[in-house]
Amino acid sequence: MSTTNAYQLSMNSISRQFSSVTNQCPAQNVIVAHYHLFKNAGTSVDVILKQNFGSAWSKIEFPKINQQSNSHLVQNWLEQQNISAFSSHTALFPLPSLDNTLVLPIVFLRHPLIRLWSVYNFERKHRQVLNASIKLAQSKDFAGYLNYQLDQPLNRSCRNFQNYRFSWLNSQPNKTELERALDGLDWLPIVGIVAEFDLSMELYRQAIAKYYPLFQFQSVHKNITSERNLSQDEKLDLIRTNLDHNTYQRLLDANQDDLQLYSAAKNKLSLLSSQLNNPG
Repeated sequence: MSTTNAYQLSMNSISRQFSSVTNQCPAQNVIVAHYHLFKNAGTSVDVILKQNFGSAWSKIEFPKINQQSNSHLVQNWLEQQNISAFSSHTALFPLPSLDNTLVLPIVFLRHPLIRLWSVYNFERKHRQVLNASIKLAQSKDFAGYLNYQLDQPLNRSCRNFQNYRFSWLNSQPNKTELERALDGLDWLPIVGIVAEFDLSMELYRQAIAKYYPLFQFQSVHKNITSERNLSQDEKLDLIRTNLDHNTYQRLLDANQDDLQLYSAAKNKLSLLSSQLNNPG
């Protein structure tokens, strides 16, 4: 069997296990893995996981490896743990493969321009850790912040960041990064959308409750900005007013893959929602 076919079978197996589980799985360990993409409602997800799992939930960060996934580090760490859930900003796909263990992933996507506006405003106000990006946000306006980041070709923070993170789900070298990310989107049974947080979490709740029947959530919105009540169009208008034409166009051009991935994820969530409302 080719590496490509083996990989596809592995991912399809994960999808089948996630979507067709039963409450009876006494021989199988189940770990909920929250891949926390920065400013994608991850703090709210962390609150829900902590409420449900308590000390059996852990937060952990992993070192970056140049041009490689650190999934093997995630796997090595999990093999030494006795936990039911974890959250990480820095854990990269693919999902770790553990004996007799099912890993259930939680991950959210957000409109890429709105995410970057949220990142900038968060870092402008941040005072606890002054890393390079935070110092940049506190010294420049939004346009200056973006242009500086985009001037660095290897800096992915403002350039198709979510697409880059999803592309690690598929290691096939003959595909573009966008194609790999879209394949990853198809293989993940559920992908949350920040603007549809409660709907997304209800889908996750149903999937997780098949293994943890007491798993529940109440609507939680942590670490949000004052623009929460604005519509997506209003937020985009606000972003445009804070950028000159050239910078706005540059930002759009640098995030075309993210925009396509986000649109596909919204369509996927809509389909899952229709199945939720019409189970027959």
